[in-house]
Amino acid sequence: MNNCKLNGGNDGKLSIVNCQLSIEQRQKKQPKETTRGQDVRNTRGRDACDTNNRGTVLVVMLVIVSLAAMTAASLLFRMHAELSASLVGNDGQQAYSAAFSGIRRSMEILKTPGEDWQDNPALLAGQYVCDDGANKWYFTVFAGSEDGKTIRNGLECEAGKINLNTADARTLKAMLSRVPAAADVSADVLVNNLIAYTGRAASGEAERQPAPPYTVKGGPLATREELLLVQGFTGPIVYGNDANLSGILDPNEDDGEASFPPDKSDGVLDTGLVGMATVLTHEQNVDNSKAARININGAPDDLKKLDSAGLDKATVDFIKLYRAEGNMFVHPSQLLDMEYTPKNPTTAPADGGNNNDGTSNTGGGDSAIQPGKAKDSQPVKSGVTADNLSVVLDRLTTIPIAARRGQLIGLVNVNTAPPSVLACLPGMDDDTAAEICDARVGLDEAKKNTPAWLVSENLLSPEKFKEVAPYLTARGLQYRIRCIGYGVPCGRYVVLEAIVDLDGTQPRIAYLRDITRLGLPVAIDAK
Repeated sequence: MNNCKLNGGNDGKLSIVNCQLSIEQRQKKQPKETTRGQDVRNTRGRDACDTNNRGTVLVVMLVIVSLAAMTAASLLFRMHAELSASLVGNDGQQAYSAAFSGIRRSMEILKTPGEDWQDNPALLAGQYVCDDGANKWYFTVFAGSEDGKTIRNGLECEAGKINLNTADARTLKAMLSRVPAAADVSADVLVNNLIAYTGRAASGEAERQPAPPYTVKGGPLATREELLLVQGFTGPIVYGNDANLSGILDPNEDDGEASFPPDKSDGVLDTGLVGMATVLTHEQNVDNSKAARININGAPDDLKKLDSAGLDKATVDFIKLYRAEGNMFVHPSQLLDMEYTPKNPTTAPADGGNNNDGTSNTGGGDSAIQPGKAKDSQPVKSGVTADNLSVVLDRLTTIPIAARRGQLIGLVNVNTAPPSVLACLPGMDDDTAAEICDARVGLDEAKKNTPAWLVSENLLSPEKFKEVAPYLTARGLQYRIRCIGYGVPCGRYVVLEAIVDLDGTQPRIAYLRDITRLGLPVAIDAK
């Protein structure tokens, strides 16, 4: 403390003044030097920190910008995808609507008497529907021809096929014999599996086959495609090589194993079972005037209606005589050239018949038959020939009107069935079936009201006709429609398949599905 001074005060106390001041000065100066060094270091640290902070911010900004750009790009891509999907969806809806317009047009044709439904390009080919500003929309209804090589613009009569739900074992085996893919499979096994699946009682050879080891439906098939659920029925058996259901032979269906589907490359279209089969055919048990038919196996009240049925008196008397002795008819065609020898001569009238009131002439009146007056054991003729067979088939039935809700199920339309279908029926063969199909082309429509023309045109003998007649009809009330709806110039198309049922007060769509995924069945003009 060299600089310290002692000062004396008036009160006699000493104080160190200069020393304290010097220490304070030194304390003040020393921190200044330290602070200067620290400032230099702090400045350098701050510069480094600022540089680091600026780099971090840049990276963060780059990341944010990148994320924003990616988000914007994804949103733009999503918007573009949604727009494209919307446009495609709109085009798909337009194509669907155009195809459905073709179905509606077909229904109107079926409702119009005399309109050609088999091949009508003027109303069913390339028909304009609408213009939405971007595309013009059209429809084309198509069906295959019997030769499998040409397309016709018309419908398919489902009654021209065999109903799988009612066909007997013999008919089913005849159908399978015409399917190439079923050649290596036992027809008896397939028939037994189908009959068991639908819950029907097997008969004949199929009865000896074991039941299928899986759960069966126990009811009628709802669609032909349901055959694929039956053991043993494969795609080639059901569809043949007609992969797109076009009804014509496409290049990929005639190239062997080169492409799907597999085929024999023989230039022949194989439509499998679907070309001969259906599951939806029925009609009301009424005559051509829509009046209920008379059941000749019915009660006496039914037989009384025969007097006003427009039949020959000999036929009416014969029916009453036959029934009076406890007999039953199998089918009205049984009356064709039929003869019957009465078991009890007293029940046979002298003129070959009964009274018009349905009672037997056993006594009283001029027309009464007395024992010994009638010729014993002499056959009585029905009076039904090829000339009046049509009236008999139209007015009479052997099925109660109340049965099956008044419907006849599974009859084959002799006027539309192809030869391959007719040949599968009892009493028919390939040659006879071909002759029938050729003969009906130029036949007058009035003659085709009943199957009786098969006899009147000398195509079948009475015996052959009686064998096949229970399976035949001359009506078709269910029709299959395949229609393409397409747009120009976009080329978008939809293919619909429908079955229209006319067996009712109004036509109804009984079946509808989209078969677009099978591919374009026929070429369309998209110019």
